[in-house]
Amino acid sequence: MKNSKEKTNLYFSSLTTIAISIPFFLNPSISSDWDSYAIIGTYKNFMDKGVYIPSRPPGFPLYELLIGLCIKLSEVLPFEMEQTILFMQLLLTLSLNFLIYKFFEKVNSNYFIYLIAVLSPIFLISGFTTIDYTLGSLLGFLSIYIVMYSKKSNSELLVALTLALSIATRLSNIIFLIVIVFFLRSDFQKAIKVGLYSTILFLSFYIVFYSNLYGFYISNNVYNSWSELLCIFNLTNTDHDIYNRLGRFVLKQIPFLGTLGMALFILSLNKVKFNFKNNNLYFFLIFVFFQLSFLRLPTEEGHLLPAFIAFAILTSNNKNYIFAVIFFFVFSSNFINLKFFDVDEADSASNINLTLEVEKGYLISDYELRSEIAENKTFHYENAQNTLFDAWVNGCPNK
Repeated sequence: MKNSKEKTNLYFSSLTTIAISIPFFLNPSISSDWDSYAIIGTYKNFMDKGVYIPSRPPGFPLYELLIGLCIKLSEVLPFEMEQTILFMQLLLTLSLNFLIYKFFEKVNSNYFIYLIAVLSPIFLISGFTTIDYTLGSLLGFLSIYIVMYSKKSNSELLVALTLALSIATRLSNIIFLIVIVFFLRSDFQKAIKVGLYSTILFLSFYIVFYSNLYGFYISNNVYNSWSELLCIFNLTNTDHDIYNRLGRFVLKQIPFLGTLGMALFILSLNKVKFNFKNNNLYFFLIFVFFQLSFLRLPTEEGHLLPAFIAFAILTSNNKNYIFAVIFFFVFSSNFINLKFFDVDEADSASNINLTLEVEKGYLISDYELRSEIAENKTFHYENAQNTLFDAWVNGCPNK
């Protein structure tokens, strides 16, 4: 670390994250996202019925496994299941925070942009939610960091391992593999090794889990060959027309900076410099590929976490004071936010109405919603288990 001022930014962001997490531990709830309850359903189905049923296609086996380990660990610890999971999430969030700091440390950075990234509403909500975004981003960017800055000449296996774990956490993280292979293209032999090793490793991980599901289907005369199981890769919720898809795609970018933060950033675009030179070209590719992936299925904002981190690194060398003001608005939007639109249904909007009102911030709203859901958490866990089993028992739900 270069100096105490830079350390202060890391300490401030870390301590702030820990302080904000305290209410989540005191009133523990795994999430305001129903996908999180599906992850618990995956664990309960495996323990009760001995079958791996993905929480949602195409499966998120490494994260689902970690949640299962947390649940088992909570049985011998003096903590609730939710608290054990949230503690793991906090450690992952602090680790990702530190890794982003290390990227900023490599260049002459504006640390207000670093603070914007790690104290953004979506970064914090993703970190406090039982979902795979933070772990996948941590492992993916760790592989990027090793490739760019490791001085070891034989780091191929370590890079392949972190890549494989990231992809086993979330299949769309194969984008990190594509970018790294492109980065290593001048060293053809190393690129082939990383690509081959990581592919073998992450495929092995998926096969272990899906062989269990395939065995269940074989025993129940649902499928007769592995090729029939490829339906797990079919997408769901993709029936939006181009107008609705683009609308959701644009609106779901706003919570990363908040309404005022995003407005100020857009107004200041002519003063913002983007660094595409040298290694930053690869962060640009990460940003573009994850944005395109999100456009394909614009649902939860957390899908864009890797793109948001990459974008922050791309702008890290801007010294304009405006980022200090943007940080103020971004951080404030966790607690209070100016809203200029309303939708007919959260996460499934088909209509949008223009409005102007001050409302609770994104983090506060998420906390209240998850607390409300948690009032019947036992029912929701059991319902998630039964709903998942019923959806998958006769084959892929999206075949």
